[in-house]
Amino acid sequence: MEFITIGETIKCVRVFDDPDSGKEQRLVVTSFHAQVDRLAPHVAAALTLDERKQLESWLADRTRLQSELEEKSIEHTILETLPALMLQAVDALNTLDTVDLKIYEAITASLNDLTSALERAESHTTTNSVELDQMQGNEELKERLDVIRDNLKKRS
Repeated sequence: MEFITIGETIKCVRVFDDPDSGKEQRLVVTSFHAQVDRLAPHVAAALTLDERKQLESWLADRTRLQSELEEKSIEHTILETLPALMLQAVDALNTLDTVDLKIYEAITASLNDLTSALERAESHTTTNSVELDQMQGNEELKERLDVIRDNLKKRS
């Protein structure tokens, strides 16, 4: 079972191997509003017992992550999110045949600035990350990016 946030909706997606085709299939079983933080009756009715447990664990992880993000500065959240975002950018570059010259130059300049800033920054070895049992990496990244986006909207 995967839980995917799309806008203001969380979709519960059942993932299974199709015996006929042998391929992995995905079926949206149910969905609910993203602001809900507990298992709604209509959602529980559509899921198996194991899937309900997974969703409850996922919701608890999401609540812990949101609580942690509220306590951190936006700068810390941005830096913590950056490595995962960069990995996705690497995957995107590996998928594309070409890159627009302006985008290439902007990325290169940003990487140079980031490298310089990292060299000037003091390195610390602290571990303040929350352990998430059920949240998929992409969903955790979406939550972190939502916090960053919301903060940028507030600043402008």
